[in-house]
Amino acid sequence: MRFNPFTPTPFLLRTVTAVFVLGLCCVACTHDAAKEGEAAAPARESFPTLTKRAPVHFSHAMGPLGDTMRALGEATEGAFVLMSGLEERSIDAVSYKGTSYEQVIANLADAVQAKYVATPHYYLIFPEMYDALQHMSLDDQLSDAYKELKVGAVFGAKTNLFVLFAALSKSLDITIVADNYIAEARCGEIHLPQLPLGRVLEAMLQSARIAPDTVSIECTDEYIFLKAPQNENADTTRISPSDANAGDAMTERIVSLCLPDCGTEEEEGMVEAASAIPLHEALLPLPEQLGVEIVAQRALADIPINPCILNNVKLSTALDLLIRQWPLPYFGWEYRNDRILIRER
Repeated sequence: MRFNPFTPTPFLLRTVTAVFVLGLCCVACTHDAAKEGEAAAPARESFPTLTKRAPVHFSHAMGPLGDTMRALGEATEGAFVLMSGLEERSIDAVSYKGTSYEQVIANLADAVQAKYVATPHYYLIFPEMYDALQHMSLDDQLSDAYKELKVGAVFGAKTNLFVLFAALSKSLDITIVADNYIAEARCGEIHLPQLPLGRVLEAMLQSARIAPDTVSIECTDEYIFLKAPQNENADTTRISPSDANAGDAMTERIVSLCLPDCGTEEEEGMVEAASAIPLHEALLPLPEQLGVEIVAQRALADIPINPCILNNVKLSTALDLLIRQWPLPYFGWEYRNDRILIRER
């Protein structure tokens, strides 16, 4: 399903920092997500508990589980994550009158021979063979600055994770990027209340069937980069020039980047970012956005670049993050003759 993560659709995010509501929150919110939260474990920030949720009054016709879960989320301001792949399994019609929320979740999981667990913040539905998903934790991989951010998220099944990360970056004015191994995975139905960013990232990875030992996070003041163990790229992809200081004034500038081109503020509502684009197309808006000419070797013209949003990073960092999407160490960039060249090493 193609959709625009920057317009008011069911897939938008609701965001707030620890101190104030972000401007985009007003655009993305459709209701008060804070009412959907849960009680945290002692080491985590406190939210209203799942057990305090109101009894469910809800009915839905026979059909795919994903449709039922989406309708449940809209009707109850739900707090759940459905693992990718379960959304297409058919279930019978359901009707609940005053049933506890957990019982509804239990029934829906049972209807597709899956299990559920109640995390401190949401219910997770998954087949038993994916039991490792419930052990996903990013607590030790995010800095305190990111842990202070809060966000709510509603995304439909089969959405690539790079779309989710771009939407988070847009809404929170931060930078979240992943390599192709992670970014091209597809999530299941996600309906989350306002939660700490770490909890939301955990839920997104769980929904996409990404086990804890198949992802790691590189966290700096500039960005969050998610990568698979197979990713062989170094932290920087710059190809050292003969003059080690060549272009430093240019490449150390702070920039922001939106791929594909977001256009003007008025045009942002028309942006779609649901599929990768070839490098030669991705390069077109970069000179205007980054203030420097960027070219690539002809042989690299059709290599895909995933949509992403980078906020307030060094130009050198932006180039590194674009190239590090490709999990092979064969490519890099250099500053030559007042322009950036992306090429094979």
